[in-house]
Amino acid sequence: MQLPEPEIEHFYRLYKPLLVYVNQKFDITPGIKTPEDIEGYPMTETNKVREKLYKQPELIDEFLQQNNNGLSDDDAAIVYGWKGFIKAEFWIFRYLKKYTVFLTIDEPCKAYGVLGLYSSFPEMLGNTLPRLVGAVLLPFKGQIIYDGMLTGPNVLFGRSFRANLNEEYEKAKARFGIITSLEVPLEELETDEVAKLKTYLKSARSRELNGAEIQTLISKSSALKELYYQEMGKVYAKKYGQRLREIGLNNVWIALFEEMVIATDKTKEGVEKILTSILPAPQRPFVYIYHLKGK
Repeated sequence: MQLPEPEIEHFYRLYKPLLVYVNQKFDITPGIKTPEDIEGYPMTETNKVREKLYKQPELIDEFLQQNNNGLSDDDAAIVYGWKGFIKAEFWIFRYLKKYTVFLTIDEPCKAYGVLGLYSSFPEMLGNTLPRLVGAVLLPFKGQIIYDGMLTGPNVLFGRSFRANLNEEYEKAKARFGIITSLEVPLEELETDEVAKLKTYLKSARSRELNGAEIQTLISKSSALKELYYQEMGKVYAKKYGQRLREIGLNNVWIALFEEMVIATDKTKEGVEKILTSILPAPQRPFVYIYHLKGK
C-alpha cells in the first residue's frame, strides 16, 4: 500500500522544488531556500508554504514556466496534473493490500485508494480505524498519493459510528467503485447502473417512458434506491421552490420525501432533529434536504 521507493524519490524531486518556488516568491519561511532545506524542517513552517500553494494553484503554472528547460515533458505533465489535487477532510477507513481507503465526509461519499510514501499509514496511524484526517490527494503516474502531510484530531469512534460509516463505504463503492485515479472525471467512474438511472431520471418524459426500468434498477441495491430519491428530491425542490416562496417561505430548510414536504425549520440541524423524531431510521437516507433561499 506504499509507492515504491524510487517513485517516492521521484515525487519529492518534483514536489520539493515547487514548494521552494512558492516560498521564495512570497518569502514565507526564510530558512527554506533549497529542496534539501525542507528535509527535517519544522512541519508547521513547511505547512505555511503548502497552504499557500493550494490556495493559489495557478502557482503551478508559474513554476512550470520558470522551469521550462529544467523539467522533462513527462515531469512537467506530472506537476501540471497536481492542479487536480483534492484538499479535504477524509475518514481513513480501511487498509487494503493495494492501498488505503480514504472516505470523503462530503456527499456523495467517495472512496479513494491512496498509496503511502516512506511510512505506511498503519505505521503512522496504528490499526484502530476509522481516523479523521485532513489531507491533500495528488495524482502521480496514474495512481493517487498524498503530499506527505496529515492533519487532524486523534479521536476514536464507537462501534455504531463505524457501522454507519461502513454503509457509506458500500454506497460509495456501488456508485463509483474505489477511485484509484484522479485523472478520470467522476461521471465516467460511475457504475453503468448509476449512469443509466441518472439518464432515466433526467426529464419527466424519460421517467415516464422508463418507469419499469427505473423500478428494476432501484430494487437492486439501497445505494441505487437512495440515489433515486435524492435525484427526485432535487426535481421537486426545483418544481415547487417558486410556489413555496410565494406562500411566504424564505431562508428555510426543507425536507422532501419525493414530492412531499415532511419537515421544515430555520436550520438544517433543526430539520434533521425533526426527521430523527418522526421518521424510521431506514427511511431517512431517502429524504432530500435543501435550503430554500430568497429570490
